[in-house]
Amino acid sequence: MAQKNNNVIPMTFDDAFYRKMANQKFKQREYKRAAEYFEKVLELSPDDLEIQIDYAQCLVQLGIAKKAEHLFYDNIIYNRHLEDSFYELSQLNIEVNEPNKAFLFGINYVIVSDDQDYRDELDQMFDVKYQSEEQIELEAQLFVVQILFQYLFSQGRLKDAKNYVLHQPQEVQDHRVVRNLLAMCYLYLGEYDTAKALYEALLQEDSTDIYALCHYTLLLYNTKENEQYQKYLKILNKVVPMNDDESFKLGIVLSYLKQYRASQQLLYPLYKKGKFLSIQMYNALAYNYYYLGEEDESHYYWDKLKQISKVEIGHAPWVIENSKEVFDQHILPLLQSDDSHYRLYGIFLLDQLNGKEIVMTESIWQVLENLNNYEKLYLTYLVQGLTLNKLDFIHRGLLTLYHNELFVSENDLMVAWINQVNS
Repeated sequence: MAQKNNNVIPMTFDDAFYRKMANQKFKQREYKRAAEYFEKVLELSPDDLEIQIDYAQCLVQLGIAKKAEHLFYDNIIYNRHLEDSFYELSQLNIEVNEPNKAFLFGINYVIVSDDQDYRDELDQMFDVKYQSEEQIELEAQLFVVQILFQYLFSQGRLKDAKNYVLHQPQEVQDHRVVRNLLAMCYLYLGEYDTAKALYEALLQEDSTDIYALCHYTLLLYNTKENEQYQKYLKILNKVVPMNDDESFKLGIVLSYLKQYRASQQLLYPLYKKGKFLSIQMYNALAYNYYYLGEEDESHYYWDKLKQISKVEIGHAPWVIENSKEVFDQHILPLLQSDDSHYRLYGIFLLDQLNGKEIVMTESIWQVLENLNNYEKLYLTYLVQGLTLNKLDFIHRGLLTLYHNELFVSENDLMVAWINQVNS
């Protein structure tokens, strides 16, 4: 009989263990292993600045400085370790030879710390000409707002982006670059009235502002102001972008507006250059390729989108098209049936539909508005989770049949179940 070995020393994989291993590997310059351990420490102690700094150094040594920057971005966004984070970003960009970023992050460090010695160092290190201290400070603040806004927006963190902008000094908020960013937040959050007021003010000041033009046109599309939309779409189709930033913005918006070929001509060259690789880019390329008839390419970019997204990304274009087809061919005829039990079954199928929010047009809402009270009660049960014994019994029975492959397409059987319960 095997004897139990009581000499095995149990290991505790806790914060102290990961710190010890991380520091050990860091000193040995085994940066890949050290980074893995530092990441474990940050999972347990996400606000630990010393660990962030060492982890960032590992990432820089591994050639992924952008990921290192992101550690300090979140600190700044949430007002943690503000001085240290700006300083580390400045130093990090000196190390990777990004002089413009190093200087501008450094100026932000000086603004919050009043460290004039570092200000003198920046002047000695970088040959930067500017008209006034106020001008360079504003430029540095605008740079940070834009880069952190794009970081948040690329992850779909729209509310965080809006809150970050609204916590900036008033002088920064009043700048048209930042007003454009804030208006974009309101637009994508569905706060159309606020977005519209901001865009109309921006366009009144400068009718050639490509960012305001793009998003105002998108707003008109979303709010179904068709006459104005067609007017601004014609303007957009004549716009010639002056740089990569403008090409990206115009390409993204044209994809949303279903101008897929025009969008592709702007975005694909940027993708090939490795620029703007974000949720917006991959989403637009996936949609462009799908509606241009290249479904394999669409799947490729949708997979890339899923890999980088930290939030719900919505539905793939092929899912949307399938949902529209299923709805038009199978569900809508049931909802418009003269038989109440078929209409109940139509409501059930609508609830099961993947991407049902896509098909909920104004005309479909009108169909639902014309349902009788019992059918509307079933809708309320599905949406709000009311406790309704009879409808709950019907619904659970339909679910059982629906999830059985033998019965999923048996409409008459489903309706017979409803008849049986209601008889």
